[in-house]
Amino acid sequence: MFYQTKIRHLTKAKNIGKLYITILFILTFLLILFNKTDYFVVNKIKSLSTGVLSPVSGFITSPIKAVTQAVNKINEIRFLQQDNLKLKEEVKRLKKWHILAIKNQRENNAYKKLLNSTTNNINIVKTTTIISQTPDIYAKSIFIKAGMNHGVFEDFAVINERGLVGKVVSSSDNNSRVLLINDQNSSVPVTTMSKKFNAVIKGTADGKYLISSFVKDEKKPKIGDVLLTSGNARVFSSGILVGKVIKISEDGFLALPYVDFNNLEFVQVINIK
Repeated sequence: MFYQTKIRHLTKAKNIGKLYITILFILTFLLILFNKTDYFVVNKIKSLSTGVLSPVSGFITSPIKAVTQAVNKINEIRFLQQDNLKLKEEVKRLKKWHILAIKNQRENNAYKKLLNSTTNNINIVKTTTIISQTPDIYAKSIFIKAGMNHGVFEDFAVINERGLVGKVVSSSDNNSRVLLINDQNSSVPVTTMSKKFNAVIKGTADGKYLISSFVKDEKKPKIGDVLLTSGNARVFSSGILVGKVIKISEDGFLALPYVDFNNLEFVQVINIK
């Protein structure tokens, strides 16, 4: 009886051991399967999240990117505008310097010509610029930037690099009015290079020419003769270029002035020594 009971217990223990081994095997298999399944599920979730979240994140971030690009573009345009303004200011500054350089060069050239045009019997009082020119067709005169403070007085002659311009008819402290020789009220004693002919000339009505108002001994010049100041009236120094004879008539002659009265810029006030 004892042995039967013992054998029964051993058989039962063996059966339980086999059951444990089977259960352990099944659990091991399930763990391996779950591990593989878990890896597959995780990868699936990852790929799914990547496929879903990427477009969503792209859609969400696209306005931010657009705004950022727009802000960068605006900043670039603003910087370009600032650079453009700086360049414009630089161009304006360079233009001013260029105009000033041209003006100075013109002044220097004019002064050189004026110095070369003077003779030994001329006393230069003041080299100056033109302030304005009268538009009145009945009075041809200019205003110069020189007056009594500069030693300029009435009846002083005015010349430029081409020849005789006129004479001072009135002076203030710093400005003077000059009657041009192409005015009808002017009176300039002239002669020719040979000094065998003497006359007095004045301006025509339109101011383009010089016409004789008096001819001494009724002598007439020749076409092409150069007219110079004779110095007879002691107002204009002798030997200053006045004009060139272009026409002879019974009443006198017509001359073309050497000075271009439409483009006067720089003049010299002179006086007889």
